[in-house]
Formats: sequence, C-alpha cells, structure tokens
Amino acid sequence: MPNVYYSKTIERILDKIDYSMLGKRVAIKIHFGERGCNTYIRPSLVKKAYDKITSLGKEAALVECNVLYKGSRVNRKEHIKTALSHGFDMPIDILDGEQGKDFIEIDGCKVGKGLKNYDSLVVLTHFKGHMAAGFGGAIKNTGMGLGSRAGKLYMHSSIKPSIEEKCIGCGVCAENCNAKAISLINGKAHIDNNKCEGCAMCIAVCKSYAVSIPWHGRTSAELQKKIAEYSAALLSQFSSPIFINVLQNLTKECDCMGIEQEPLIPDIGILYSTDIVAVEQASLDLVKKHSSGRFNNLNFSKKNKMIEFAEEFNLGTSKYELISLE
Repeated sequence: MPNVYYSKTIERILDKIDYSMLGKRVAIKIHFGERGCNTYIRPSLVKKAYDKITSLGKEAALVECNVLYKGSRVNRKEHIKTALSHGFDMPIDILDGEQGKDFIEIDGCKVGKGLKNYDSLVVLTHFKGHMAAGFGGAIKNTGMGLGSRAGKLYMHSSIKPSIEEKCIGCGVCAENCNAKAISLINGKAHIDNNKCEGCAMCIAVCKSYAVSIPWHGRTSAELQKKIAEYSAALLSQFSSPIFINVLQNLTKECDCMGIEQEPLIPDIGILYSTDIVAVEQASLDLVKKHSSGRFNNLNFSKKNKMIEFAEEFNLGTSKYELISLE
C-alpha cells in the first residue's frame, strides 16, 4: 500500500519529500482563487514549498490554465493580476497562453501547451467541496486545472455553447472564432454547431456575457470520469509527480466561486503522497471523520466516484497507510 503522510505543518511535509524524484524544471500546480474568494490556499504555505524546491538548484513556477467562464482569471493578464492581488508573488506561468488558445493534445485531451516546458510536477491542492464534481482535490486540480479552455468545455459538456437574447451583436465572438462558426443574423450572433470546434473562445471574449455555457451537458458522474481521464493523460507526462493536499479552510464550494465562505470545520492538516488516488482517499476519509459525515451531504455528487474512475485509469489505489509526522 502507498504511504500517505500527515502533519499539521507544511515544514514537516516538505522535509519528508524525496526531491531526487524531481528534475530541473518543476511545475507547481495550484489554484489562485477567483477574485472575491478569501479561502484559497495560503500563499505563505505555497511560498515555503517554492523556496524549498528552488533552494535545491531547481527552477520552479506556479502553473495554471485560464478558466472557462467569464471571471477574473479568463485570460493570462487578468489571471496573473488576480494571483498577485491574492499574495502569490512567485513566478507564474499560465500554460494555455494569453487567451487560452494554446494547447497540446495528449491521448485526445487538450491541455495547456506550456506543460511541455516542465519535466516535473508538484500538485499543491486546497481540498474543498465542489457542487458538480463532489469535491475539489488533487485529481480535479490536475485534470480540470491543467486542461485548456477547450478541454474544460469538453469535460463539462458534450453540448456546444449557445447565444442568449442579451447579445448586442458586436461581432467580437465571430472575429475570434477560428472555426468561422459564428455569424451575425438579424443583429445577433449565431453559432453553427456543425462548424463549432468547442474552443470556447466566444465565452471568453463576449463583452455582454451572452454566450451560454452548457454546464449541465454532462452528469456529475460523467464530469468526474472526464476529469479523471484528463488527469491520467497529464500525469502520463511525468515520471514521479508529488501530491500535497491541504485540508485547511475547508469550504462547501470551490475557490472558483469568487465569494467569501466560512470554513465548515477546523483545519485538519496537510497530506502528502506520490499516489494521487491514495492521497485523495485519505483526504476524504479524514474530512468525513472530522465533519461527522456532513461533508458527504454538501451536494448530490457521490464523492467516491471520481476516485473509482481514477483507479480505473490506473492512477493509483484507494488503499493506503496513513503515517503521522507529528
């Protein structure tokens, strides 16, 4: 069984990691939090991990991809601006470029193109709830987080975007559609689903928020499976990824919500493993225990389904040995 290490402090976790597993160029995957969120992962904790890695002569950057929806992280400029305003004053690399157009395909999964510039991956995750995926842990942080904008749309839905009545007919979406799938008809934009390639650029550039995202185009289980599939594709590019789950400021909703939330329970601690499935299962088990089962009832999604899918994709095992470093 893989080991999952537990501590209340990041220092003990960092001291336990075998850094010889890492190469020269280390991508540290985190979530900067949407503007308005106040419970994202603590920048001071991330800084300690970054400093530890770079003190060993390695190059490192905090990596992310742009989001699907219109928000404060919809493009590279605004994404980095949000990250800096939240206190992440370390090198930042938005892997799918300025507008989220830059991607490569790995086993059919569209992921941030900049990923190829790194030889090692550390997934540093704020563990929390999520209305559609059930919970946001290392699997979601990897699969959804490193998916390009087109990849994010594909994971969320098999349905193409559509134009709402509030469209003002400015034509910006048509100008940015490489597939030439958008035209103006009677002063309103119209998407030809036969031409649409699902790049989701229309969502990003629409000034009037008139492009509808088909959030419910997949069931919760289908979404969880797609996230696991993307995680498998991404992790296949790295020989020894490292996973750190931070069970602090545990909230009902994801950090994408851009709202202030109260933690559901007191901080539990931090977990580390080289097995993404084991660290997720251990995190779920601890959160269920400390919340007296309340975490299970945060939403209608079955929490263990994503772990089951991850096991099907041979990402690891849900059996583990928890080792305290306290």
